[in-house]
Parts: sequence; C-alpha cells; structure tokens
Amino acid sequence: MPPLMPFFTDYWHLCLVAAVIGLIALDYARRFIGPALKLKTDLHRVHAQLLVLTTQSLSQPIDLAQLKNEVMGSPALQHAWQQYASTLQPQWQAADAGPLGAARQRVSHLSRAFFGHMGSSGGRLDLSNIEQLAQNDPQLAQVWREYSQALESLQQLESSAASISGKWQASSHADLYFTEQALVDTPLQSNFYKHIPGILTGVGIIGTFTGLIAGLVGFDVSNPERVQTELSQLVQTVGHAFLVSALAITLAMVFTWIEKSVLTGRYRQVEELQQALDTLFTPQGGTSSVERLTLATEMQAALSYKILNQLRATATGSTQR
Repeated sequence: MPPLMPFFTDYWHLCLVAAVIGLIALDYARRFIGPALKLKTDLHRVHAQLLVLTTQSLSQPIDLAQLKNEVMGSPALQHAWQQYASTLQPQWQAADAGPLGAARQRVSHLSRAFFGHMGSSGGRLDLSNIEQLAQNDPQLAQVWREYSQALESLQQLESSAASISGKWQASSHADLYFTEQALVDTPLQSNFYKHIPGILTGVGIIGTFTGLIAGLVGFDVSNPERVQTELSQLVQTVGHAFLVSALAITLAMVFTWIEKSVLTGRYRQVEELQQALDTLFTPQGGTSSVERLTLATEMQAALSYKILNQLRATATGSTQR
C-alpha cells in the first residue's frame, strides 16, 4: 500500500473522477438493472398464468379476486388491474339463454300462473296480504311455494354471476390501463436513468480537463534542468486524464446499449400481457352495445303497451258499470 500513496497524491483528482464513475455504475446496476430483471420475471410469470386461464376459461369460471391476489403480484400490476377490472362485466347474452335465462323463464311462467289464478276469482286483489290469500286455496298455495322457490334460485344465480363468471368481457382494451409508462418507465425510473450515459460522458470530460489543469498548474519552466522531468510528468498526467475520459465514454456506450435492450424487452412483455388480457376478456364492440340497447328499448315499449292496455280495460269497465 505505501508505494501507492505517491500515485494517489499526484493523481488524486483522477482518482476522484474514477470513484464518481464507479459509484454511478454501482447505482445504475442496483436501481435499474436489478429491478429490470425482477420486472422481467414478474411479467413472464403473469403472462404464463394468463395463458393458463385462457385455456381454462371455457371449462372453469374466472374468479377476479383470486386473479388479482395470485396473478397480479406487484403494486403497479395490481393498480392497473383495479382500473381494468372496473370495465369487466359478464358477457352479454340473450335474457332467455343459459341457466339464468331458464330460471327467469320459470319465474315469469309461475308469476303469470299465480296472478292469473288469483284474478280469475274476480274482485280487487289485496297484494299487501298476498301470502294469507294464497294459503286459503291449496292449488294457489302450491303455485306460490313454487314461485317463491324459483325466485330464490334466480336471486342466487344472479348474485353468483356478479362475482364469478366463466365469460367476462371488457368494455375497453387492456392497453389503456396496462401501459408501458405505468408498468415499465415509472417503476424503473427510466426517464432519469436514460441520462446516465450523458452524465458519464460529462464526468469523463471533467476528468480530462481536471487532469490538464492540474498538469499545467504544476508545470514549472523556471528551472531549465527540471523541464524534461516536468514535461514527462505533464504527459503522464494528461495520459491518465484521457484514459479516465475514455473509460467514461466506453461505459456510456455500454450503458446506452443495456438501457435500450432492457426497455425494449420489457415493452415487448407488456405488449404480450395486453394481448393475453384481450384474449381472455374479449373487448366488446359497438354491435353488442347496440343489441343490448335495442333489446332494452323493445322491452320498455312492450311494457308501456301492456300498461296502456290495462288502463284502457280499467276505464272501459268503469264506464260500463
């Protein structure tokens, strides 16, 4: 160690610049390269699990809460998932399709049978005491029990469909929520670390000028006998300064290549994640919305027509009396 002391004493400025370059490289590796490798692993795992869910979605229901807790591991992924999950809804189908549609048809049929049987006796119906009225007629009581059971089954089916569905559908594409900015740029602080190559180049230039200034300040031409020694010392100082600058520029080029490669790979993984989500939760187009709006309009028109006919029948009966 003692032989190194004169070197550090004569070239302390270059040693300081080299130490700064080393600290920048260590920080770059710890805060950018390390998190980028971890993000690579997380995105690969999420994509693989989404592909598994895509193959199982036809036979098994998808639990959105379980998907959030077990698949979306990082805070950035969970935040994006919470926003994206608000756009999910059970895939639209006709009101009379599937088990839910069959339950609705049975409730509607029993409702018509029950109220039709009650209305056949004539007079005014007191709906506030409907259960007591049904108990007075054995046939009516049987229909009422079947109607109550069918209505309870319908409610259970609708409540279970609200939390677990085999076919969820998104109202928008996944790239609106799982963005490159939210999943890659912000966690990796890429907007800051993309300037590291420029900072390294600037540090190298500072090291060069520091070596030149230190060599020129120490260059003494007053003693002709020491000019040769002073000149040799100046050349060595300048050579070391350019060596430090070359090291900084080389690291800047290497860091630029690493940064572009890492970000390109993570962006590609985000695109694969977006495609997997769009495959699993097919975004609905305008045709589906138009069909649902048309069906709702037709149902409202039919209900209005039925109410109008009942009002006309009531008015006609009152006139005849």
